Amino acid sequence: MPARRDNESSDARARSSTDRSSAPARTGEWLARAARSGPVAGMVRSWQGWLIMAVVVSQLLLPLHYYTARRDPHDERFAWRMFSPMRMTDCAVRATLDGAPLPLDREFHEAWLAIARRGRFAVVEEMGARLCAKYGGKPVVFHLDCKYVGLPPETYGGFNMCNVPLI
Repeated sequence: MPARRDNESSDARARSSTDRSSAPARTGEWLARAARSGPVAGMVRSWQGWLIMAVVVSQLLLPLHYYTARRDPHDERFAWRMFSPMRMTDCAVRATLDGAPLPLDREFHEAWLAIARRGRFAVVEEMGARLCAKYGGKPVVFHLDCKYVGLPPETYGGFNMCNVPLI
């Protein structure tokens, strides 16, 4: 009789490991068991536990903002993209004031220019806003010629930043 039990149990294990139709049910069961487990159940009983879970969930969901709501593809802060080739973007930033070339190194700090060379739209837009305010609304035009790793180059801007302040 014991030999038969071993065969029955091995047959049951073989059937359960090959039966894939119950996978969603097993996943749901696993999730329900995890929610009832000691550590999770203990966490949801106190406000401190809820606070910890809210912080953890927010840290997991915050990077999704980059993929869903950002208009600037060059700004990858908080985006789960530590080794992205977008970080290697190199943009030539040129500006004209009333049609004449404007030397940006005389107007802005090197840190601003370095971030603008990485193609960050918010920085270039703020530079345009400051130049428009300084020069009384004369036409300020920015051109960004960006080179990417593994992608074709792109050009942004080319319009009066005083009239259209967003790139």
